[in-house]
Amino acid sequence: MATPSNLYPQKVDLTNCDKEPIHKLNRVQLFGFILVVDIKNFTISQYSTNISDFISFDKTYLNEDVSAIIGEKLSNLIMEGLNNNDLGPYEYVSEKGEHFLINPNVSNEHLILEFEPIKESIDAIAQQQQLTQIITKLDNAKDEMEMCDMTAQMVKDFLGYDRVMIYQFDENWNGQVVSEAREPHLESWLGLHYPATDIPQQARKLFMSQGVRLISEVTREAATFEPELSPLSNDILDMSKSELRAPSLIHVEYLENMKVKGTLTAAIVYNNTLWGLIACHHYSPKILSYHKRLSVKFLTQVFSTQLGLRSFNSSLKKVNESSIIRSKLVKQMSINWNIVEGLSGYDTNLIGLTEAKGAAIIMDGETTLIGQTPSVIQIENLKQWLLSEISENDIFYTNKLSSMYAEGFEYKEVASGVLALLLNKGTNALFWFKPEQLQVVDWGGNPNKPAEIGSEARLSPRKSFEKWSENVEGESLPWLDYEISAAKALKDSISEIIIQKYDEVMRLNQKLEKAYKELESFSYSVSHDLRAPLRGIDGFAQIIKEDYYDSLDDFGKSALETIITSTEKMNVLIDDILNFSGLHQKELRAGEIDVNLMINEIMKLNRVATFYPDTKIIIQDNLPSIYGDRSMIAQLFSNLINNALKYSSEKQHPVIEIGSHNNQAPVVYYITDNGIGIDMKFKDAIFGVFNRLVDESYAGSGIGLAIVKRVVEKHKGNIWVDSEIGVGTTFNFCLNINDSVINE
Repeated sequence: MATPSNLYPQKVDLTNCDKEPIHKLNRVQLFGFILVVDIKNFTISQYSTNISDFISFDKTYLNEDVSAIIGEKLSNLIMEGLNNNDLGPYEYVSEKGEHFLINPNVSNEHLILEFEPIKESIDAIAQQQQLTQIITKLDNAKDEMEMCDMTAQMVKDFLGYDRVMIYQFDENWNGQVVSEAREPHLESWLGLHYPATDIPQQARKLFMSQGVRLISEVTREAATFEPELSPLSNDILDMSKSELRAPSLIHVEYLENMKVKGTLTAAIVYNNTLWGLIACHHYSPKILSYHKRLSVKFLTQVFSTQLGLRSFNSSLKKVNESSIIRSKLVKQMSINWNIVEGLSGYDTNLIGLTEAKGAAIIMDGETTLIGQTPSVIQIENLKQWLLSEISENDIFYTNKLSSMYAEGFEYKEVASGVLALLLNKGTNALFWFKPEQLQVVDWGGNPNKPAEIGSEARLSPRKSFEKWSENVEGESLPWLDYEISAAKALKDSISEIIIQKYDEVMRLNQKLEKAYKELESFSYSVSHDLRAPLRGIDGFAQIIKEDYYDSLDDFGKSALETIITSTEKMNVLIDDILNFSGLHQKELRAGEIDVNLMINEIMKLNRVATFYPDTKIIIQDNLPSIYGDRSMIAQLFSNLINNALKYSSEKQHPVIEIGSHNNQAPVVYYITDNGIGIDMKFKDAIFGVFNRLVDESYAGSGIGLAIVKRVVEKHKGNIWVDSEIGVGTTFNFCLNINDSVINE
């Protein structure tokens, strides 16, 4: 039979703690006890050795039905929950009349029943109200930093720990205390950094799966299991999901060195990644009830969702700004088919696409510099090095160039950060440069000395956590996701323009493809970042509605219903955007559409009455229904209506008219305005991508009419324009598909 001595190392120190199986340590915290049950026959297979401190128990209960301890009624209830995948918790009253909470969890063939004494009554209403107030405060925070500060203070007030920290990981899993609430006599740890070795990878993995982790008392004493190995697996019990799992001795030693006696840690998970932790320290032992721990888990999930939403809003703003700049760059490059001139010869240039301070363009053997950059020779050498490191048409980025490329140390002041695109098999290239960001990083103890040689000649956790400052050189601000995405999108645009330079016949088609790809790139960015927080908002809103609705006042109920309705509408909008991002490949889902109803929806959605209060809008009654793909047709009408509103808005009495000529087949629909008009010599060019005939005073990307034409073409139809400069414009279109033609 296998024994612990040959399953796990007996000596654990900092040389192997990252491989320590902390979920299989055979250690149980003393504030509760555990019964391990064989799932197949509900017999007791193991028990924690402290069980007699709580209830009457001896070895004779081993292999007996668990009902002998908890009673047949409760046993059947747990079995039913197991079968329905809806386990507890449950309340158990011992023979002595003492009340316990049973929190079950499943580990392979084991049903682990964890018993905790119930020592305080639960005021559910007061707790719900407190949580609702916390959520409201988080929602009202002005930014992420204020939200972190508020969360630290609210958790401290809610739980009563001596110190509560918001701890954020970086890309290398080093951590920083970004917010803190503490007792006045305690030294502040705000701003301190801690090395990744303080929280090894297996601990981070357990935080991700468990959510909230309580250590009621930092002590080397712990209960074990009898028998030590599970008879069901011939192995030490896996306690990954256990609330009573005791910490490893090396972690106990670490906390003892910090003089901490009790902790609670909650995982902050964003985009399926461990963003950070809410870390609570107490300088005396502290037990927190299961229900309070559950409330902390809920609060942390709300915090994570709010964090994601705020991060997304900030990211979306930058994505939108970047998209506008990229559109201008593409337009500039398309004027004379001069890529270098388009990227460097205007007020809007290559630098503006990111937060870089310098950029370089290598095109056809010539190097053009913009802003703060290395020399031409240094950049050419850098390109040659990149060709040996990455694929010929790949993207490269780092904020620590000199750590990878020795020559980069010579110009780290202007180019510690590099984002590079190789084009045309490495012949051409684009570079963005970020300067060195000198900084002083304060560590909680020397990160280069994470351990000390103990009396037993072993590496043990450091004993000093005093502030240790380190000067960081050769690093720039990191490259953000939107910057990398913008560079990739620009690369696609340039590739198309290079082709268009040599093939005029393919010009409009290639530009249209670029527009679709840009929409796909934008839609992917939006959907990828927005879906997760939307699901979180909707999920937690539904939880609040189901569990706390009756405790809300009328305003709270109304606000909650608004949140739920808004998330539903937002999800529908995202689906529509995704459908249009792949317009050139999308299959038609055709059906009959009420045109009057659709136009009214477009008017409301675009808030036409608010933004164009002086415009008279005439909509023909009983417009004939149209057959086609609803989302595409809505985009068609929306683009044409918005154009009419926009280009007639400067008139003294702007008027637009929407109608049809239904005396012919197929029906011709029209949108007429009395706006600025179009020179008819451009009647075909206006449908090309980025072909705009107006100055920048009129907003727009130049792809709206290209999308309109594509929608019409996918419906086997036709679109044309009648216009006179200064008099107005009429767009006419007809569709020519029926229920037997649904695909190109």
